Amino acid sequence: MFAMISVRDLGNRFAVLLALLMLVVPPISSAEGAPLEVIKSGTQQVLDIVKGCQAGETIRIREHRQEILDVVNQYFDFEEMARRALGRSWRDLAPAKQSEFVKLFKDLLFTTYVDKVETYTCSNESVVFQGQQVEGDYALVKTQVIAASRNVRAQVDYRLRVIDGEWKVYDVVVEGISMINNYRQQFDSILANRSVDDLIKLMREKTSRS
Repeated sequence: MFAMISVRDLGNRFAVLLALLMLVVPPISSAEGAPLEVIKSGTQQVLDIVKGCQAGETIRIREHRQEILDVVNQYFDFEEMARRALGRSWRDLAPAKQSEFVKLFKDLLFTTYVDKVETYTCSNESVVFQGQQVEGDYALVKTQVIAASRNVRAQVDYRLRVIDGEWKVYDVVVEGISMINNYRQQFDSILANRSVDDLIKLMREKTSRS
């Protein structure tokens, strides 16, 4: 329960990890800048990190847990993500419950993307930026992650919106699988037979055990 994209789904641990790291880069540009430039700038920072070690050397992701969490808190639009993942049940929640759900959803994402990826073995990877589509306050940035030595190509697309004058990510699609849709399906399955309070209880239990 409460899973996203497994290594088996993509066929390569690196594609999952690099997608993870790209999610936690800090906001570089204001809404006046192009969303593509936001993703480019952040991606370059990530590549500088993962290419800062020798080929074959292992980086322990957990050692950077708090650093990553601090950056994630600035970069993600967690309320929008939680609202979309919960769907119609969101508007039935009191403001206090909405706030709790957002916090639990953020903790759940962090558990899935950081705590489940122990290490990364350095290799030669690159990112191709395929362009952007902007419609008002919303944008889509398309990229492709390439690990030539492993013969792997993974499509990683970012959905952003303007909030408080900055472009922020509210969904990531890896190899056609939307993070938000993935959790929406899981939540809908639970809510078919149980209440939102039951769902929140399950999320508390999941995040407290991690």
